[in-house]
Amino acid sequence: MGTKPMVFPLDLYGRVYVLHNENDEPVCTGSRETCYRLLELMLAVKKRADLMELRMVESAEPLAMAASSAAAA
Repeated sequence: MGTKPMVFPLDLYGRVYVLHNENDEPVCTGSRETCYRLLELMLAVKKRADLMELRMVESAEPLAMAASSAAAA
């Protein structure tokens, strides 16, 4: 289980930052703005993927119930 993606400063002066993903692996380095923009994109894509997965599960439930009732008959 991972944590939230996070942005950390890499230098003492705060000019270079690193973005870590949910598995605490570095994804990119760059300016603070670059890392935060990429973080926003990552979170938006994850949100869409989660919504699509939820829709797929919801649409598959009636099919699974119909298949189980047909197999019982």
